[in-house]
Parts: sequence; structure tokens; C-alpha cells
Amino acid sequence: MGDAAEDAFDYAERMWYDDPANRGICPYSYLEEPPMKTLTAANLGHSKESIIYKGDPGSGKTFNSATWPGPLKYAYFDRNLKTISGLIENGLDAELFIFDNFKEFEDEFVLKVLHREFEAETIVVDTLDGMAAMCINNVQGIKPKLTIPDWGLIVNKLRSICSDLTSAAAPFPDKPAYNIIFNYHLMDITNDDGALLKTVPMISGRFKDEIEAYVDTVLYCKAQISSAPVPQPGGGKKLVPSKQFLCHSVPPNPFITCKGGGLPPTLDGTYGNLMVEWGKKDG
Repeated sequence: MGDAAEDAFDYAERMWYDDPANRGICPYSYLEEPPMKTLTAANLGHSKESIIYKGDPGSGKTFNSATWPGPLKYAYFDRNLKTISGLIENGLDAELFIFDNFKEFEDEFVLKVLHREFEAETIVVDTLDGMAAMCINNVQGIKPKLTIPDWGLIVNKLRSICSDLTSAAAPFPDKPAYNIIFNYHLMDITNDDGALLKTVPMISGRFKDEIEAYVDTVLYCKAQISSAPVPQPGGGKKLVPSKQFLCHSVPPNPFITCKGGGLPPTLDGTYGNLMVEWGKKDG
């Protein structure tokens, strides 16, 4: 571009910004830019929580996310609908969004969260590794394999989306904040000898090592099976197995990271107990 062309472009851009009708609009997009987020003493108290529940299949991630205040809006990427369907059938105030492609999630669901357009208390991404897999498929398309620039694009997309979603835990003027929940499955990283090095999200690439930096709290979920004697109608007692969901805010072993924010090392996975503990923490 020559000097004359650059001057003409700069002039046109200035004129665009000077037009009052264009204020608050990005000149290179049809999307309205949200106002700059400013945290003050007046609105900090209205901020909500951002949290990760991580664990193996069946460890209580979906159950724990469902104990947060409703209405809940789920960006649902998990293949297993049994748990969440059962919770909704039993009265859970939740709505599931299932996406045909990643662009639908990115351009519709994420923007609605960013602009606080959902009538909701809690936003849940279930699961983060499912979201990442759809992102990878979207970038790869019909290519036989991904290139290094493709992986860079994927990481940047995931960073941007998680940053946008967690920013919604802080209130905007006259608009609510949301509790932001991410669930994800775990995988083990081993060395050449098979020794366990660390346990991370089931996500390929560098993003798996940084996702926990985006949220306030990271809890490791684990299911515990126990049996208790239950009286029987005809007399006597019978041992009946039950499943208890536990959340660890302190790593149970050196291979798992957690971020508890002053919570007790282990909690039973209920919204009530978590809120009581956060209330104690906040005084």
C-alpha cells in the first residue's frame, strides 16, 4: 500500500470513528463490542465464582455443576446424556445447548454469555475436552492432518473463549454476572518408562497446561462407594451400597493440581457446603 493509499485509509478510519452512529461498534465486524470491564469496590461484591470440576467419568462433575443456582445454561459437549437428563427430569432448572458445529457455539452461545443475554445464574461448559475436540475438528476440516499454525489457531481460540466466558463472572453496569463452571475429564502423562508424571485435562496441545489459570477455583472430583445398613420392611437390615461424590481442593497426590482458595481439603460435593465455606472465607 502506497503512502497516498495509507493516508486515505487512515482518513476513512478516522471519519468512521467520528460518526456518532458508529460509537461502540467494531469497524471490522458486525458485532457490537461490549463495554470495558471495570472492577470497583462497589461492584466487586457482586462478582460470581469461576470454577473447574475435573475427574474421571462418573466422578460427579455433572452432578456437582448441577448443584449451583439456577437457571443453568449448559453448553453440552459430552456424549453421555443420562446424568443430566435424569437431573432435568427430576426438576433441575436447566437448559441444554447441543451444537452442530464449533462456529455455532462460538458465534451464538459464547457471545450471549459475553453480552449477558441469558436469563441465568450459572453457565456450564460440559465438558471442556469435548469443546476442544469440536474446535480441533472445526480447524482441521477435511485436511489429512493439522499443521503447526493450525495448532496455534486452536490454542488461541480456546484461550479467547475461556477468557470471554470467565469474564462473565464479573458484573457489567446494569447487567448480571454468572457463575462459570467448566467440567473436564482427565488423562495421565507418563514418561518413556511408563512412570506417571502428571494428570492433565484430556486435551491435546499446550492449552491443557494453562486452563486452570483462567478460573478462581479448581476441584478434583472423586466418587466413593460405601455401604450402610438399611432397615427392611420384614425386619432386619440390609447393606445397601451408595455413591458419595467428594471434591478435593488440596491435591490428593503430587500428580494432580487443585486451587482451593481457602476451602477445606475435602468436601462432599454439594452446593450448600461449598457456599458455606466461601461465606466463611469472605467473612
